[in-house]
Amino acid sequence: MAKGQEVCFACGQHVRERAHRFVLPHNPLVLVFAGVLVVGASVGMFIIASARSRRAASEARMEEQARIEEAARAEVQAQRDSARAAARYDAVAALVAEVDDLESRSALVRKQVVKGQPSPAQARLISQLNAEIGKLRQLTAAIAGQPDAANDSLQAEVRDGLRQVRTLISALSRAPKK
Repeated sequence: MAKGQEVCFACGQHVRERAHRFVLPHNPLVLVFAGVLVVGASVGMFIIASARSRRAASEARMEEQARIEEAARAEVQAQRDSARAAARYDAVAALVAEVDDLESRSALVRKQVVKGQPSPAQARLISQLNAEIGKLRQLTAAIAGQPDAANDSLQAEVRDGLRQVRTLISALSRAPKK
């Protein structure tokens, strides 16, 4: 069919030409606006992702700093505990040395005072000395494993026992002989 022809030359039917829709070209402002929106959304997502990563990095640094500070506190506490243990060990060692010294002093006095068979008074004092020294040995062994408060009371008890041993040694040196 030719343009403008209303009847088909072959069959004679009336045919109207279909009107083509006129397609308007796209408005360039719409395309630019859409492009700006896409770029703006991309930049916004990049900024949000960047802020999240900075915040995560900041939190990681803060956690690492907290771990470092906790490790430093633990190290200081360990040093304090070590110093306390060393002081406790030194105190116990001094007490043990003092008990050893008194035991040797007791043996020396016994050797000098008691010739042969001890008198009943001397035998009683020697028995008390041995019992008190044995008790002191047990106390000094128990001090090492005790907490500070109990440790202090045990050390006071050992000091009292040491005074008692000194008194008993003095009494043995003055005890009547046979």
